[in-house]
Amino acid sequence: MTRKIIFLLFSWAAILQTPAFAATHKDLELWTLTTLADLMVMLLVLGFVLHLADRYFSYTLHSFRVRMSGEHWGMIFLIIRDGAFILSFLFGLILINPDIMGDIKLAVPFLPFGTVALGVALLVKMGWNISSSRSANIVFTSFLFLAVLFEYFGFTFVMEAAPSEWLSQVAPFWASLRSMRSNVNPHLAMVTFWVVFPMFAALFLAMLGVWIFKKNPVPPEKHIPQSK
Repeated sequence: MTRKIIFLLFSWAAILQTPAFAATHKDLELWTLTTLADLMVMLLVLGFVLHLADRYFSYTLHSFRVRMSGEHWGMIFLIIRDGAFILSFLFGLILINPDIMGDIKLAVPFLPFGTVALGVALLVKMGWNISSSRSANIVFTSFLFLAVLFEYFGFTFVMEAAPSEWLSQVAPFWASLRSMRSNVNPHLAMVTFWVVFPMFAALFLAMLGVWIFKKNPVPPEKHIPQSK
């Protein structure tokens, strides 16, 4: 039995050192990173739509009888909405580094700036109760809109721009946008990275400051009514 285990370990080690396995591993890494980039944009758009639909959702709970209590429906709604924002921000932090930007196509500077704007929106949401403060809600929604605008534009017009086979038939506008991909334009990618990195550092310090010095805790959102 021991000989079989040793043989399997040596065989697996030999397989790991083959060029074919290394190429497969690299392809899997690129596929995973590209999927995270797509999910980042999708989650941000999902959270933005749910944020805009908040009043409609509250009105719907007022108008219809549901078997599950209003608190449960409200909790599900908030988990999906806020979870989408947090995951999108985390994915952005993971992807915005020089090595990954050199491996996959990221829209620079649009996706990094969109991630910064989303971080500012989360900072506002973290420090103020946007459901009771109109000014805080306006600031939060404004930065959230900027994040969606940056990331959706970058995703649609840069990352998924018209393919190179079409460039002879489309306007030069698409060719210029394709040149803003991080793996095509390393100079623009590195300039973008060095611009947004201090922004992320300042953003984290601000979040830490809000968490430490904010005296009054943010109360839970209570606008979700109970079902009759």
